[in-house]
Amino acid sequence: MQLFIAGYQGNMFLRFLRSFFVNSPLSIWFGYVTAYWPSSAAFINYTSVSDAVLADCWKQAQQSLGTQPFPITDAGANGGMHAADPRALTVQPKHVTVVSVPDVPIADLIKIDPAWSKDKDPSGTILSETGNGFLGYTTCHAVTETWRKPRVYAAASQVPAVLVYEFQNIILHELGYDVEGR
Repeated sequence: MQLFIAGYQGNMFLRFLRSFFVNSPLSIWFGYVTAYWPSSAAFINYTSVSDAVLADCWKQAQQSLGTQPFPITDAGANGGMHAADPRALTVQPKHVTVVSVPDVPIADLIKIDPAWSKDKDPSGTILSETGNGFLGYTTCHAVTETWRKPRVYAAASQVPAVLVYEFQNIILHELGYDVEGR
C-alpha cells in the first residue's frame, strides 16, 4: 500500500480530497474492522528487514523502558523523565504491523518548506496528518497507531533505526500510559 502520491502537497483542495476520501476510510478500516480479524502473529512485516530484526528492536524497547528512566513527552529530558517500569519486560508483541513507506522526495518537501533544499534524497521523512483537521500535515520519520492491533509506518530509509522508539510507544500504551505527546 502506498500512502504517498507525488504532487498533492501543494494543492489544498487535493489534500482535502485525499484526506477525506482515502486516509479517513483507511483509518476506519485498519482501526476498527481489522481489530477483530483473528491472528496469533507477533509481527506482520511489510518491510525489507527480517522478523528477527523486528524482534530484536522489540527486545531493545523492552529493556530500555524496563531498566532506565524514559520521557513521556516528545520534549525528552526537558519534559521530565518517568522512572523505569519493569512491567515493560513482560509485554509481548501481538499482531504489530510494521509498514515501510517510501521516503518523500526532497523535491516535494521543498514545496512545503524551502529549508529542505539543503538536504539530499533519501529524505528519511514521511508525511503524517496532524490533529488539526484534514489539511494539516507534518513531516516525521515514523508514526505509530496504537490501535487494538498496532501499526507502525516508517520511512523506508529509517527502518529499523526508528523502530525501537515506536515499539516503546506501543509497549507504553499497553501498560496504560498516554503516549499521545510522544
